[in-house]
Amino acid sequence: MRIIAWFLDIAKVEAYEKMDVDYQDLCDPYQLEEDEEIFYGFWGSCANAYRDTPHHRGYQILRNWRAAICAKASGNSGSSQEEKRAVFRAVFERLSKCDALPADATVDSVTNDPFFIYTSNVRPLPPFASRFEERELNCAAPFQVDAHFHRDFHRNEIYELHGSVERWQCAGDAETGAREPCEELWELPTDYRFALDAATMRAPGEPATTCRNCGGKGRPNVLMFHDKQWIANTTEEMLEEDPSLNLVVLEIGCGTRTEMVVADVVQGCGHPQASLIRINPDFPQCDNAVILANGLLLAIPSRGLEALEGIDQELRNLQQTAA
Repeated sequence: MRIIAWFLDIAKVEAYEKMDVDYQDLCDPYQLEEDEEIFYGFWGSCANAYRDTPHHRGYQILRNWRAAICAKASGNSGSSQEEKRAVFRAVFERLSKCDALPADATVDSVTNDPFFIYTSNVRPLPPFASRFEERELNCAAPFQVDAHFHRDFHRNEIYELHGSVERWQCAGDAETGAREPCEELWELPTDYRFALDAATMRAPGEPATTCRNCGGKGRPNVLMFHDKQWIANTTEEMLEEDPSLNLVVLEIGCGTRTEMVVADVVQGCGHPQASLIRINPDFPQCDNAVILANGLLLAIPSRGLEALEGIDQELRNLQQTAA
């Protein structure tokens, strides 16, 4: 869980120790009004570090699983792609009419494949899933705002509720709320780096962090603490309702600092059709009575990459045995 590890490391940063600030202070939009260079220094250090960090083989493993699951679902289904898409459009239109979707969601901006990435959450798991053969997989991933999943997956496959440091928005007036932010979202340039002073952890505001509409200060499109100005930009992953669905939630690295994430994942798995695979070196167990009573928990006390590699090897062994 990269973002949490980064936050925990803040206590070891000498500049922040001297300022007596913790990650809750730095992840507060009011910090932009208090000291914009400290605000941009923190988020700039995150953005620079995320861009410098190559993601591990676990992302490729998930990508391979996605391809295998979608291929199997397509091969086993008696419906054509056109027929499945028509059903999906009908469900999408029905949900749009009852305001169950974000205003900016379109039928082409969401996926009806039997696989999606679920990074973070501030509300329960989406209760819809594509029609596909039983025992297929939908994948839910850990809390992070580093945008690394965008390197391997399409935007419409990623359910990204806390946003990411790659996308920025107008900040408005965070201190008084007198000025609402413009409805302006933009991506950081691909070659952009924050001019971070590592000794002071300060960085200046620059054109890349300035709202192009009003010329005001910009901020990451990330949900922060005490945040009233965040612009929700996440597109719901709309999947077809299917009462016979077997859902597998693969939870990687959610710890005690993400209580809402853990609680919502457990709630989403709290029925006999959903299984939870919890990968966590410290907190792999679950105390949900329904999940335990139905034997729907696979607890793996391991780090994320090691667990994914182990699961992938077991799947390969099963394929070889079946062949």
